[in-house]
Amino acid sequence: MRTAITLLLAAVLFAGCASQKGMMGDKMMKGAVKNTKKMMDSDPVPAFTPKSKIDTSPVKLPEITEKTLANGLRVYYVPQDELPVVSFRLLVLSGGLYNPMDKPGITQFTTDLLTKGTENRSATEIADEIDFIGGSLNSGAGWNGSYVQSQVLKRDFEAGLDLLQDVTLHPTFPEEEIERARKQLLSGIMSNKDDPGTIASQEFSKFVYGDHPYAFPGEGTMESVQAFTRDDLVEQYNKLFLPNNTVLAIAGDIDVDQMHKKVESAFGAWKKGTVPTPVKDSERGPGGQILIVDKPDAVQSEIRLGYILGPYNLGEDVYAFRVMNYMFGGGGFSSRLMLKIRNELGLTYGIGSGLSSKQQAGAYTISSFTKTESTGQMVEEIFNEMRKAIAEGFTADELKDAQSFLVGQYPNNFETPSSIATQYQSALLFDFGDPAEHIAEYRRNIAAVTLDDVNRMAKKYLNPDWIRIAIVGNASEVEEQVKEFGAIEKVKLEDL
Repeated sequence: MRTAITLLLAAVLFAGCASQKGMMGDKMMKGAVKNTKKMMDSDPVPAFTPKSKIDTSPVKLPEITEKTLANGLRVYYVPQDELPVVSFRLLVLSGGLYNPMDKPGITQFTTDLLTKGTENRSATEIADEIDFIGGSLNSGAGWNGSYVQSQVLKRDFEAGLDLLQDVTLHPTFPEEEIERARKQLLSGIMSNKDDPGTIASQEFSKFVYGDHPYAFPGEGTMESVQAFTRDDLVEQYNKLFLPNNTVLAIAGDIDVDQMHKKVESAFGAWKKGTVPTPVKDSERGPGGQILIVDKPDAVQSEIRLGYILGPYNLGEDVYAFRVMNYMFGGGGFSSRLMLKIRNELGLTYGIGSGLSSKQQAGAYTISSFTKTESTGQMVEEIFNEMRKAIAEGFTADELKDAQSFLVGQYPNNFETPSSIATQYQSALLFDFGDPAEHIAEYRRNIAAVTLDDVNRMAKKYLNPDWIRIAIVGNASEVEEQVKEFGAIEKVKLEDL
């Protein structure tokens, strides 16, 4: 169960096409790069084989009770007694989007330190207490939200709730813990400078988002992390951690009435405040722009192409867009990009597309890598596939495959009480309306998408003229290959 919670949290909260089924994120790409240096000779992998009949029945959920405290804290109770376990997941509906422009990474840094000391316990005491009862307790943040979560045995639920309340409401951000966390984070940021995939993604974000928090890494930069003070952390905590900006989900072997009394006692005194307002949405800049990060010793190119598209929920287009993107580049080995560029042409081991899971306008990104000498061909083939999708549309067989997969895998999101609670919180996070209705109707909405719908999505959202490109590779060999696709700006890797 703990593994399921961790995976679902990563999917919902952390950026990058994050969370999103069927989309190949940058971490997958980096892993594929490291493990497949000889990928050009790999055999094609068969695509997904759809079921003959699509089951569109609503996902069966346990009875979920919602209660709201006087201070605005919303609490969801998901009772299920299959295991003697209780899971707590407190989600603040504000994350890295609310980083000040001069303090990228401050939200993640702040939330990482919530479990490192409170008014009542030291970091060591917190760790010892949760270990003694065999539970888990952690905190963190992504672009869309900040969280504290704990899982304990049923017999220890009061101790788990007490620890959750303490680290959420009474953090002290001890100076020695700040310095320890700073040192660890700076080491991680430094190591990322040796990873072409990470560099490509980070520079692409700067290139696309411009003057916006999304332009920076979620963990911050060397400069920002070095400058964080305790006062900065306290200010960010006070700005974001408000009961009327928070959802608490409690799942497992619980008595709802008994648990609610405990929750009221633990969180009832938490003072509500003014929910912060995010910065203005980022706007799409002109396409036809190319950034090359020069890595003279590179034998392959990391490539990111894309543009600002819209928020993750996309309004009424969300279901048709998801189906279309699955067919185009988000469907793993079933997607057109993979079938053409990997299987047929052998230009890469992996390629994928997706809309980043962000509350404000996110980037639609195509991510891949290839040998230096095939960089231009790779970019050209991606453009060709976009134009083909726009001009010719998709086929009925492709639609059937996509719907079969998206509908068939959806129940996997609800295998545990905590994962059910996570899906509820996700619906709230991305403003999908009533969570129960969204979950109940999801499969029917996907199955209702028509071929005309997906072809309309291709014309509306796939646009080569909007594309910006970021490449990490050998500029002396790459520049000539890609100059036809736009104006080129070059930077040296050591200058980043």
